[in-house]
Amino acid sequence: MKTALGSVAFISLGCPKNLIDSETMLGAIATEGFVVTPDYQSADVVVVNTCGFLAASRQESLDYIGKLLELKGKGRVKRVVVAGCMVANYREMLEQEAPGVDALVSVNDRSRLTDVLRGLTKTGELTRTVAISDPDARGTVYDDRARLRMTPRHYAYLRISEGCDHKCSFCTIPSIRGRFRSKNPEQVLAEARELAADGARELIVVAQDSTYYGQDTDRRKTLHELLARVATLPGVDWLRLMYAYPTQVTDDLIGLLANEPKLLGYLDMPLQHISTPVLQRMKRGTTRDSTMRLIEKLRSRVPGLTLRSTFIVGFPGETDAEFEELLEFLKLGLIDRAGAFPYSDEDRAESYMLDGKLPEAVIAERHRRFMEANRELLFARNKALVGTRITVMAEGESQDPKYPTQARSKADAPEIDCGVLLKGRHAPGTILSAKVVRSLGFDLLCESTS
Repeated sequence: MKTALGSVAFISLGCPKNLIDSETMLGAIATEGFVVTPDYQSADVVVVNTCGFLAASRQESLDYIGKLLELKGKGRVKRVVVAGCMVANYREMLEQEAPGVDALVSVNDRSRLTDVLRGLTKTGELTRTVAISDPDARGTVYDDRARLRMTPRHYAYLRISEGCDHKCSFCTIPSIRGRFRSKNPEQVLAEARELAADGARELIVVAQDSTYYGQDTDRRKTLHELLARVATLPGVDWLRLMYAYPTQVTDDLIGLLANEPKLLGYLDMPLQHISTPVLQRMKRGTTRDSTMRLIEKLRSRVPGLTLRSTFIVGFPGETDAEFEELLEFLKLGLIDRAGAFPYSDEDRAESYMLDGKLPEAVIAERHRRFMEANRELLFARNKALVGTRITVMAEGESQDPKYPTQARSKADAPEIDCGVLLKGRHAPGTILSAKVVRSLGFDLLCESTS
């Protein structure tokens, strides 16, 4: 297809919140009359939605941009537009490292992307436009409807707020996305209805801190009330909660996790560490004791809870004993799904000014040991599931002719957790009971029982 406005391809990098940004921008582009194409190697314009959270993610963004600029130099791509979080905080880096980029659009000005793309002149040339930045943009609560989704049809991400008010010393999110702003409940419900009507049977609730929802507008945390209303919507079968902050988990939320069948007994709660001195340097507002009490409460009140968490190893000042404390905590088996990041010394984060920086080799070794211990624990958990029955959702076709359906269990979020290989062919989005017949380590082999 060709239109006067031309074709646009999109590359989305980073977290699910970034993915939602990409989907809303794609929806606006398509509504405007551009042709959206999956083939970025021959598009008139390619938009890269960048992640600027860590040095590694910025380098990934620069690598993609560099490849696109090479294609542009060969005449295969006409124009390259860079959007997203990296533009908000690292404009100078982009201008220095990628001088051939035709336009920059901050994450907080993403609603202006179509205006930038309409900068195509009558001769077909795209003017170099820098859409940065309305100082009030970081206070905007965006409407995420009319998305052109990049996820499979049977699941979607539902964003309930923007920004963050926490002051974690390692984090730059508040400087990128601004203060915490809850979406109006009616807006969230409208977005959820639209996603369900589009075939999403699983809604994955995301925010910078989902558990803070309502505190800025109602002066109390109302996430449990919002989720209870979303759970009543026709077509929504699974609700999965991501990005809970340990100091913000309420008894009301725990009660809903325990009693609402559609709200999966799954909680993603980044703890970042377990040693109290490290948590204090991170400015997390928690201690080992308060964390243990919360986990005990969750485990006692939510039967079959799957608890996912992420950690940072090698934080400035982390001693050998504090790292060993983290490893021993992991081996207690209280966390079902875990990940770890090696500390990244971000120059715009408060932790950049801390002393006690560790050598990169020490950080890498601690990360290796954490992930090795985590893998052994996960494999043991999956092996213990052999012979049991689990509830799964079909995802699509697998590469195994004997187990031709790729699926996920209730305990596994898309992209980040384990998978299931299922006998028989089942349409994506089909929910069924399955018997675990074998563990492959990360993945399970299952046979349908319903």
